[in-house]
Amino acid sequence: MTADSALACKTREKKTKGYLREMMKEELIPGIVYGQEKEPTMIFLNRRELYKKMGSHGTRGIFHLEIDGKNPPLMALVREVQKKPVTGHIIHIDFLTVSRSEKVSSKVGISIVGEEELIKKGQVLQAGIKEVEVFCLPQDIPELFSVDVSEMEIGDRMVVGDLVLPPEVELNEDAETLICSVLHPAKSEVESETEEAEAEADAEAVQ
Repeated sequence: MTADSALACKTREKKTKGYLREMMKEELIPGIVYGQEKEPTMIFLNRRELYKKMGSHGTRGIFHLEIDGKNPPLMALVREVQKKPVTGHIIHIDFLTVSRSEKVSSKVGISIVGEEELIKKGQVLQAGIKEVEVFCLPQDIPELFSVDVSEMEIGDRMVVGDLVLPPEVELNEDAETLICSVLHPAKSEVESETEEAEAEADAEAVQ
């Protein structure tokens, strides 16, 4: 267990919405922990600590929940994060407890590196999906998939099936799903000009 993955939390009682609003004013975020055929546990987490840990650990991968200081901590995955539409502040978080001996599905982010080399060559990178779903034991979940595009050329594309997976990790995605492709900037400009011309023609037709 790393310091980045440890989250201190405390149990909370099921009370009114007014009570929850008051607790949130005190920098506490409500959440719930469920899974492994156990009764769900409602919790509070410290907002600042949660944001700090997610800033360094991300929202993917295993968290170790220290509920009311009890040991050992629970291994859990983030299953849902509810946020305010305008501010993006977290207002509720769901955790799913997992076991070291049971495989789980989890999302893993994709990091694209080397795009600056394409820019130097006057090429345009078109991005596809930003994360993929994998199936493996909790302790084997990759932190990130890094994709180097620096050697790609115009017309090249990279799909999910091109990712290099550890032997213990299975992919839960269509292998042909696009991660990124390289375009010629002139093509983008032509497409843009065509769209503008079509828009102008439609406007004249309306008049």
